[in-house]
Amino acid sequence: MSDEKNTHLDGPIELRHWFETPIGEVYRHVESALLSEKLSENFRAEVLQLDFIGWEDEFHEAMRFAHYTILDNQTAEKTKYTRVVGEAESLPIDTHSVDIVIMPHTLEFEENPHQVLREANRVLKPEGIVLLMGFNPWAFWHLPRFFPKAKRKTPWNGHFISRYRVIDWLKLLNFDIEASQGCCLFPVRKKPLGDYKQSVIEIIAAWLPFLPAAYFIMGVKRVSGATSVFHLQDLKERFISKPIAKATNKTIHVEKESTHIH
Repeated sequence: MSDEKNTHLDGPIELRHWFETPIGEVYRHVESALLSEKLSENFRAEVLQLDFIGWEDEFHEAMRFAHYTILDNQTAEKTKYTRVVGEAESLPIDTHSVDIVIMPHTLEFEENPHQVLREANRVLKPEGIVLLMGFNPWAFWHLPRFFPKAKRKTPWNGHFISRYRVIDWLKLLNFDIEASQGCCLFPVRKKPLGDYKQSVIEIIAAWLPFLPAAYFIMGVKRVSGATSVFHLQDLKERFISKPIAKATNKTIHVEKESTHIH
């Protein structure tokens, strides 16, 4: 249990440093490009990231008008982004207050990854989005994690979870899977900036279970019969009780419920 606790506390910090190594940069380059693409296509006001990874600048431009917050269990390293101290298993954030949750290899270093997903589901608004990245446990690039000495080092000391298992968990929580793909097919070669779109051969190769070193999932939270922006009582008080003739001659400003994310 002590080893698991140390992995939970130290894993994200060590992973942050691993992303600065030559091979870690390859993963980081591919994953930041995928995040940038999805974030620019799906602009939302409130974005929460679980764990500080150190290369937020590489995809922050895609959400520069959003309110962006990082949850971290410690704040030893400085960052210019808003940061909340807390645990992913028990998020100190209001229910239904976040539009997008970013999880960059978060599940591999958590003691209870399923509970982390439940918490992400809780804080997300209806139609909210989860953007999740993980290491492929079947990739032959990750063979070092089976050797005693290597598996004590990051990232090999993480608990790798398959993409299909994560998808099953998300579906149980009523998420629709909008994107699911293997990525980082050759983590020894870094593509030029901007050249992140996969070729036809790479798209086919991404479906081979042993080739992609990592995976990327985008899930959308579905809640049947939900009203995502206003409460019904708000609508009744603000619109139904007022004369229609008067309402047509002025602008009605409706305020959203405060997210209290900090």
